[in-house]
Amino acid sequence: MRAVNDDLMDTNMNCIMRNIRLPFWAGLLAITMFLHATAQAAAAPSAFVTELTNNAFAALRAKDISEAERFSRFRELLSEGVDLQRVGRFVLGPNWRRANPEQQAEYQALFSDYVIAAYAGRLKDYTESKYTISKTLRTGENEYIVKTLFVHPKNPEPVHVDWRLREEGEALKVIDLTIEGISMALTQRSEFSAIIQQNNGDIGALIERLRNISADINAGKEVTVSQ
Repeated sequence: MRAVNDDLMDTNMNCIMRNIRLPFWAGLLAITMFLHATAQAAAAPSAFVTELTNNAFAALRAKDISEAERFSRFRELLSEGVDLQRVGRFVLGPNWRRANPEQQAEYQALFSDYVIAAYAGRLKDYTESKYTISKTLRTGENEYIVKTLFVHPKNPEPVHVDWRLREEGEALKVIDLTIEGISMALTQRSEFSAIIQQNNGDIGALIERLRNISADINAGKEVTVSQ
C-alpha cells in the first residue's frame, strides 16, 4: 500500500514539475524570440544604409562614364531608396496645398532630379571617406535613425551623418539625411519657401528653377545644389 502511495506521490510531483517547467520554458522561448526579432529589426535598417551608401559611392566614384550616366545610376538608386513623394510634399510645405494638380504633378517629377543633384553634391564630398554605423534607433512604430560616422583621410574629425528611415510595407525608405545636425529636408524646405516668397508667392517660379536643374542634368552637365 505504501509503495502505491509513493508511486502516486512521484507521479504528482512529476506533474507539478512539468507544470512548473512548461511556463518557464515557454517564457524563455518567448524572450528568445523577442530578442531575436529585436536584433533583426535593428540589423535591417543598418544593412539598408550600408547597401545604399556603398552603391551610391560606387556610382559617384565610377570613372570613364559620362555625367549623364552617373546621374542615371544615381537616379535609379534614389528612386528605390528614397521616398521622393513624401519628401517632396514635406519640402514644399503649406505651398503644396496652394499648388494646382498640374503644378503638383510637374513639381514631383522635377523634384526627383533636384534631390539627385542635392544628394550627389553632398555625398560626393565623402566618397573617399571610411564610414561606420555607430547606432540604430527606433524613433516610432515605422521609423528609424541610423547614425553613421564618416572619416576622410585628410580630416581626422568624423562627420556625423544620420539617416532617417521609414518602413513602408516590407521596404525601408530614406525620408531625410542630417549632416552634422543639419537636416537636408528642412534646409530644402526653407530654400523653396524663400524662392516662392521672393516671387510674390508664385509657385511657378520654383518650378521654373527646378526645370532648369532638370534640363542641366539631362544634358549631362555636372550639377550641384547650394544648401
